[in-house]
Amino acid sequence: MKILARQILALMGSLGMMNLYFCRINISIAMVAMVGVSDNNDNDTLEVHCKDRGSASDESPVTSDGQFDWSPGKQGLLTGSYYYGYTAGQIPVAWLSSKLGFRKVFGFSMLISSFLTLLFPVAAKASFYLAVTARIVLGVFHSVAFPAMAGAWGAWAPPLERTKLNGFVQSGASIGTFLIFTLAGYIADNLGWESVFYVTGSLTLVWVVFWFYLAYDTPRLHPRIDKEEMEYIETSLGDGDIDRKKLAIPWVGLLTSLPVWGIVLGHTASNWGNYTLNQQLATYLTNVLRYSLSFTGLLASLCYLFQWAVCVGASWLTDLIRTKGIMSTINIRKLNTWIGLWLTAACTAIAGYAGCGGELTVALFVLSAGLNFFTVPGCKSGSLDIAPAYSGMVFGLSNTVANIPGFVAPQLVGVLLTDLSSIIQWRTVFWVSAGVHLAGSLLYLLKGSADEQKWAVPVQQKSAEGLEKQDTKIRV
Repeated sequence: MKILARQILALMGSLGMMNLYFCRINISIAMVAMVGVSDNNDNDTLEVHCKDRGSASDESPVTSDGQFDWSPGKQGLLTGSYYYGYTAGQIPVAWLSSKLGFRKVFGFSMLISSFLTLLFPVAAKASFYLAVTARIVLGVFHSVAFPAMAGAWGAWAPPLERTKLNGFVQSGASIGTFLIFTLAGYIADNLGWESVFYVTGSLTLVWVVFWFYLAYDTPRLHPRIDKEEMEYIETSLGDGDIDRKKLAIPWVGLLTSLPVWGIVLGHTASNWGNYTLNQQLATYLTNVLRYSLSFTGLLASLCYLFQWAVCVGASWLTDLIRTKGIMSTINIRKLNTWIGLWLTAACTAIAGYAGCGGELTVALFVLSAGLNFFTVPGCKSGSLDIAPAYSGMVFGLSNTVANIPGFVAPQLVGVLLTDLSSIIQWRTVFWVSAGVHLAGSLLYLLKGSADEQKWAVPVQQKSAEGLEKQDTKIRV
């Protein structure tokens, strides 16, 4: 079976997202070891606080001292600081990627990111605010990843393969989260919290080497691509003569498009729930359900294993349905979005009422994490439909707004939670997340589109189409 160049690009993009999430989420696991686990109040009722359970049974109480005495507010600031830089960088790096090519921008940004991750323990020990600064800068360099890969598919993905190629790349985020939750707890418990950063930073360095050897900006620039594949991609896209690096961005049309803002709000709602889970799941499982850090990592990893399976499976199924004409592109995207936001909201809200039943709570979190990623073949793939030539810029705008929850959500959690082990206080956090899911879905469900927008047709292509029509009239 022949391995296609676009499949290799998808694999490398997926591994890149995996490494990005290693370095993004590592702080959520390491934080528990860095600050320790607080004791609960034995005088409170069981409906508010759960009994200590050790790893999976009633062993010694799950409490520990950490190296840093940081309040929940400071922990929220450090966890969320990454997203200040990540959010601010989205549109500038999307533009830079469109001008310089996604290969260089993505590759060099990950190279710098690996060094920042390796040096983070030094920054944390030197100063809390230096640690915050390091995470902000890391976010800036990571901000290139998703817009760059979204833009890449404008040149590499045949129309009926867009969803599964894009979905496979984005699934790397889930597998990265799965692995980091599975392994980081054991690494922190046995080698110290610093090792979490040393391991994840080193793995990113290895990825960078392979990326520059295997990834190229367009099929025509790839030195080892099969000629048949190159011609098939360019013919299916119908824009082989367009120089994407010279395209002017249609800002007015982009910023005033209702379908664009439907994608943006749906993406934002999805991220709010996913980031709340990413950032707070380890804290909830250790402080509320009283699991050990190692066992917490194992439980949390189940969420992201299911999330990866949903992302890959739903993306593949979506393109199969589109290819066979079972449903229109916009209808299957809206159905995926409804599943990814409405059913996820229900699971999240119910989890707050599962009490101290660890099995039921974990099952609801697994469903919430997995179903959330129906939005990948849903609204999150919408930029590839409505603006294939500018998909990187549309995704850059979408990811800018969608990552505001990255720093707002943990700050809100820090305000809402005065007692990290109180189930009642956590219910408020879960209800806020569910409400954001429902509200954010509405514009896409009502006004979403899968048709290429007039403003998104490249000027060069419009000129060519105009000349073709004029020539037809002359011949007639």
